[in-house]
Amino acid sequence: MNQVYHIHDQCCRHASNTLEDVVRLALKEGYQALFFTEHIPLDGNKYMLRPTRAEIQTLRDRIDQMNQKYANRLKIHFGYEAEYSKWNKTYFDQFARNSPGDYFIFGNHYFGDLWKPNPRLVMEKTCTKSDLDEYYDNTVLAMKSDLFSFYAHPDIWLQSYRKWDDDAKWLTQQIITLSIKYQVPLGFNANGIHQIRNDFNYPSRLFWHEVAQSNAQVIIEADAHDIATLKREWLAKARTLAITYGLAKNLIDKVDIKYFR
Repeated sequence: MNQVYHIHDQCCRHASNTLEDVVRLALKEGYQALFFTEHIPLDGNKYMLRPTRAEIQTLRDRIDQMNQKYANRLKIHFGYEAEYSKWNKTYFDQFARNSPGDYFIFGNHYFGDLWKPNPRLVMEKTCTKSDLDEYYDNTVLAMKSDLFSFYAHPDIWLQSYRKWDDDAKWLTQQIITLSIKYQVPLGFNANGIHQIRNDFNYPSRLFWHEVAQSNAQVIIEADAHDIATLKREWLAKARTLAITYGLAKNLIDKVDIKYFR
């Protein structure tokens, strides 16, 4: 693995990584390309911690400086991990056209309108069948938009739903079908393996065994909020787990990034 996907910086307010930390490790580990995907700013949102547009611009400027400094050794790409929903679709469409980032990955973290008080976090609140329906609707919109290069932690909802019933199996199959139809790879989350306690923590064995029965493409994504997750040994651990789940034929090493410009 010479390129690493899904990396965060301290500006997201829940990561310990700095760009400089990541670059030092990348040079040590011999990576050729890094794909930062910072959480998208949500202008005017009072209810969740996100970087500001000014912080995003500063991060982009620092990345450009690093690319100049290490031009012969490392390429750093910059985009966003973004939600997408029927309530907020226009915001994300416009942000893609008017921001210093170059691409999106789909990271669906919340239920409901992101600008309403106390939006519900997918992975921490008890979700219902109607929540799964909303999650599916948002996924359909995101895949149809053709904005997203891959689908981060597509099984994150199981951590809250905590049942492997017909509805969970239905949503899993729909996500797989949409991934194949719109050629959006699914992200097998290396950060998640820090916290696997049961079949509902992501990456979920239940979900990925279903993916293994399909020809959906799967990419190992770091989702790095700390340096440990970026080390080759940790990403190799995630890859080994994916193979244990039956995904050897699904795994790809490189994503075709859908750049905005």
